[in-house]
Amino acid sequence: EIKKNTFIAIIGKSGSGKSTLIELIMGLLSPVKGKIYIDDEELNSNNLDLWYKKIAYVPQKIFLSDSSFAENIAHGENIKNINFERIKECCDKVGMHNFIISKENGYRTKVGERGNNLSGGQLQRIGIARALYKNPQVLFLDEITSALDKNSEVEIINLIKNLSEHKTIVLITHKIEIAEQSDKILNLEKINKKL
Repeated sequence: EIKKNTFIAIIGKSGSGKSTLIELIMGLLSPVKGKIYIDDEELNSNNLDLWYKKIAYVPQKIFLSDSSFAENIAHGENIKNINFERIKECCDKVGMHNFIISKENGYRTKVGERGNNLSGGQLQRIGIARALYKNPQVLFLDEITSALDKNSEVEIINLIKNLSEHKTIVLITHKIEIAEQSDKILNLEKINKKL
């Protein structure tokens, strides 16, 4: 059970089922046994589209196109339709606003191919801002700190803890020290041993 506006960490070694569990909860896979309920309603093909509108996913590796910060954050949206106020709000929440406006063209500055000019922490912040732009109720984060240095990792985890005041956060990690900062830990290795 995952309560609203909490920070849940899912831990376990490679192959323990972390990604599979997330894909089941997100509705990308259908369970062979058992059922998934969202607010006491079974997740199925009738309500899947509605569920997709309430969730966002941040992968371990953030892909950026060779376009502007704004276009990368409002991923797939025509630049004429981008809500720049919403983008600024999201970037402010993830600590990227001041960095972006320090650039010559601000939010219209090109990030460069694959964001090569950005640090790992900045890439993750852009990925989180992109997810927040959708204004999801639930945020799924997949090993987002695995390639970060210790300082960036601490900053990202503090950011996640702040976000969980208003969003439900589900984080996959293999680092117990990160999981211990969550509200609840789901250790798949312990569960698998019981099965």
